[in-house]
Amino acid sequence: MENGMADNTQPVHLTRTSLQQHLSRRVEPHAGLLLTRGWDKFVQGDAPSGTKADHVAKVCRLRASGLYTLAYERWHALTLQSPERFSGWHGQIQGRMLMGLATGGALETGVTTSHTYGMPMIPGSSIKGLARAHAKKALGVPAAYLAVLFGEAEDFVAVAEEGCDPVLAGAGCLVWHDAWWNPETPIKAPFVEEVVTVHHQKYYAGEGDATDFDAPVPCAQIAVQGSFYFVIEGDAGWRDLALKILTSALEASGVGAKRATGYGVVLEDSQGNRKDEDALKSARRDAASPEDKIRDVLEELRQNADLAARRFGKEKNKTLTELGGEPMESTVRRLGREILVEHLERWGANKNDVNGQKAYKFFMAKINE
Repeated sequence: MENGMADNTQPVHLTRTSLQQHLSRRVEPHAGLLLTRGWDKFVQGDAPSGTKADHVAKVCRLRASGLYTLAYERWHALTLQSPERFSGWHGQIQGRMLMGLATGGALETGVTTSHTYGMPMIPGSSIKGLARAHAKKALGVPAAYLAVLFGEAEDFVAVAEEGCDPVLAGAGCLVWHDAWWNPETPIKAPFVEEVVTVHHQKYYAGEGDATDFDAPVPCAQIAVQGSFYFVIEGDAGWRDLALKILTSALEASGVGAKRATGYGVVLEDSQGNRKDEDALKSARRDAASPEDKIRDVLEELRQNADLAARRFGKEKNKTLTELGGEPMESTVRRLGREILVEHLERWGANKNDVNGQKAYKFFMAKINE
């Protein structure tokens, strides 16, 4: 104490003395708890270490724990293996996202994390609200559809259009699940350091005018990067519509804070979605009959004539082995003449296409079998 004033350079302890010795022994810490409860002392004024920025940097070095990775894989597998119930979509943050800034407590900066695992999440309520606002304001979706997709408040009953039934209050027919941060992408650190610089501190506090001589005050913040896995549960038809609205909203408006300055924009993670589509196709083939498996393969090859020619030309023996071998050869020919009919006409007419000629001869052999 000097001249009746407190010494602002002295740290203010934020954790109990009995816990301070344990903070240095943490292993795979819960990022949410570390951020809001792990800063052991509040250092006022300039200090060489232990500052708010140092603490935020410490949190940003964290990776997803083994427990979280297992939990994500379980959730992802559950939703992917039940396409009749769930629709999933991978979205990649373009830059950074700010979510839950007001949850920081003494740190005065925060981020929304899973209560159980401490990794970033986007609450289902936020996703639902974002999609509803976009559907109503940007897309002009009728009130009757909004009520089914998002529900309607108890004190609001609207008439969708003339001649339609009233829109009844309720929760809607879909479940908008929390979006999980995806640990299976090249980005392994979900948190990233941000800085907000206050240029006119006294002006914002109502203590004077803003001038060019004010000293800027950098304030450490924490943001999120990487990819999220979004899931909607319910009727398939409504799910498809809801997912289109959501992806449009994420691309056009973004999610989280400071969207007007470019934060929170989410675009399709094409690699993640393509991986899921391949896994679904593989699962369907495993559960399908031998003939259905052959049909699926031929339907895919119909989209690429050159690939189809090579698979039944140069790679014919390998392809037939994959499709069941000699017992299924007649079935392959029969279905191929049905599904690849356009390619067969072109292959038969082009004498310079070696693979095409081989594929044509294979499918047209034993035509009377």
